Amino acid sequence: MKLSKGRMNTLMREQGISQNALARTIGVRPGTLSNALSGRRGVGRAILAGLLHQFPNESVASLTERR
Repeated sequence: MKLSKGRMNTLMREQGISQNALARTIGVRPGTLSNALSGRRGVGRAILAGLLHQFPNESVASLTERR
């Protein structure tokens, strides 16, 4: 599974949160989130669970893209 970079950027901008702050909030290292956003790595359970907690009005489908 791959994160939707456009949707994630929109959500971070709407909440006024940086990528580093988001990573800390969801409990992953900033580099881990950066790699997921750039497509260098897939989205693991920890990232996805943290994002769904941070953005409760979103779904897995809205946060991810099909490969």
